[in-house]
Amino acid sequence: MNLKNVINSTVNQVVKKIKLREQQEGEAQKIADTFNLGALASRVVAARGFKADDNLKHFLNPSLREGLPQPSELKNLQAACELIEEAIKAKQKISICCDFDVDGLSGGSQLHAFFKEINVESKVFVPDRFEDGYGLNSGMIEAAAAEDFNLLITVDFGTTNSKELEIARKLGLKTIVIDHHVVGNHVPGADVFINPHQEGCGFAGKILSAAGLAWYLVAGMRKYVKAAANVDPKAYLDLACLGTICDMVPLVGANRVIARRGLELLSLTKRPGLIALKNVVGVKDVASCHHISFGIGPRINAAGRMIHGDIVVELLTTQNSKRADKIASRLDRLNRQRQDTEERIKTRAKMEIEKAGTLPPGLVLWDKEYHTGVIGIVAQRLVEAYYRPSVVMGMDKDGIYKGSVRGISGFNVVEALASTKQYLLKYGGHEGAGGCAVSSDNVEKFAEAFREYCADALSKIEQSPSVWADTEVELAELKMAPVRELQSFEPFGVGNASPQLMARNLKVQEISMIKDAHLKIQFGDGSRSLYGFLWRQTTHPALTAGATVNVVFKPDINSYNGRDSIQMNVQAIE
Repeated sequence: MNLKNVINSTVNQVVKKIKLREQQEGEAQKIADTFNLGALASRVVAARGFKADDNLKHFLNPSLREGLPQPSELKNLQAACELIEEAIKAKQKISICCDFDVDGLSGGSQLHAFFKEINVESKVFVPDRFEDGYGLNSGMIEAAAAEDFNLLITVDFGTTNSKELEIARKLGLKTIVIDHHVVGNHVPGADVFINPHQEGCGFAGKILSAAGLAWYLVAGMRKYVKAAANVDPKAYLDLACLGTICDMVPLVGANRVIARRGLELLSLTKRPGLIALKNVVGVKDVASCHHISFGIGPRINAAGRMIHGDIVVELLTTQNSKRADKIASRLDRLNRQRQDTEERIKTRAKMEIEKAGTLPPGLVLWDKEYHTGVIGIVAQRLVEAYYRPSVVMGMDKDGIYKGSVRGISGFNVVEALASTKQYLLKYGGHEGAGGCAVSSDNVEKFAEAFREYCADALSKIEQSPSVWADTEVELAELKMAPVRELQSFEPFGVGNASPQLMARNLKVQEISMIKDAHLKIQFGDGSRSLYGFLWRQTTHPALTAGATVNVVFKPDINSYNGRDSIQMNVQAIE
């Protein structure tokens, strides 16, 4: 397939197909009458499958009392709390081992802050992405044992670390695993194993993040740990919501409650580290999912991607405002460095792809100089640009290529890697994303096998991305009150996407460029005009002055110089 038939190199993004959800007009009217919702908001929630019942009530008003399952329902939670109580009574120290992403770091920081609050000595150990790779490792365990820790709690890994947990046992450490990754045929040999995916659990629909599970441990300790009787678990929701939002778990059910109430607490937080992060991101008032996903989260992740994640734990748990400001500023600099590194690698990768002139069914790119801390982000950017499963690999200190893999809708990344395992040193992940390690001798063989698998897999699935609209809308409907009502459905994320509307037969009245990187378009329907913004694109095949187009967009309110106006964040045009 010729590259030009798939992608305009100037646009550098695949044109998306527009689809409309099935409209439920009768149910929308019932919802409007029962919950006093406006017509537009009622159409949106009805199109998403809601009915005028208690499920919608809990969605519209998520509460801690009614929206969360009880901690006692989480399998092995009481046993974990009792083991912690034993350690506290024996005046033992507690070690916490957590992953270096937002989910692991915010989960580990919750436990560390909690133990500080009840005057129990604890320390957090974070793996080095470049020296250790992902997961629990023997070095962390041996360090904890050498420093006379007696109990080890893992957060966001441990399910597949039976070997490492056995090392901990031999060194005299009791272990609690808190994880949310899929359980295989064997459970790890921990003293206590907390994972909703294990047999006989299924807690909260199996969708909690590790940070959410860590919060439940805090909530459980209030009941089962004597020293924690006066601790308020709600005070830790500002940390719990970070991992819940950034780990892209579905923001429904318990996750929606944790995220919603956590954002409310984050807006008022007194934690110096979160205040410092809000300041560098520019959060002046109410914190939103957008602030966490695109501001706070990337800066937290930048530590583990560029240097080491342990400075994040210090930031999130310190009571020293000056120290917090210093660390937050450093994370901000690291994030800019991460962005520059990502952009450089992405540009090189795209040049390599477009130099070939044809677009293969799967993209596999490798280079000794590719920074392994950002290859996952670059792989995702390639998927967004070319809509092909993508593998990006960089070389580690031992001369092994470490790869990050991202897929498209209907394509299973782990199955793809399993089909090429004869060329891999190791691999793992889930349906949408994964990782692998390949020796330099086998990298070309792996690339060929991966492309062959993709060729077969893509022949069975839709090869063009699509965008769903919740309902059709006339521009006259887009007034402040209806748009604010749609915004009240936050927090938005996986499982609860920001409402997307479709307007048909709009005239393209004017097109202009913003900072040589984005498009500003004036759309009109004969009676009203609105400005739309197409981010990270400088042209689109359907956009010519005077053209009539259908547009899918997210309605937004722009505040500038004390004035509010409705704008369209464009998602697709045809």
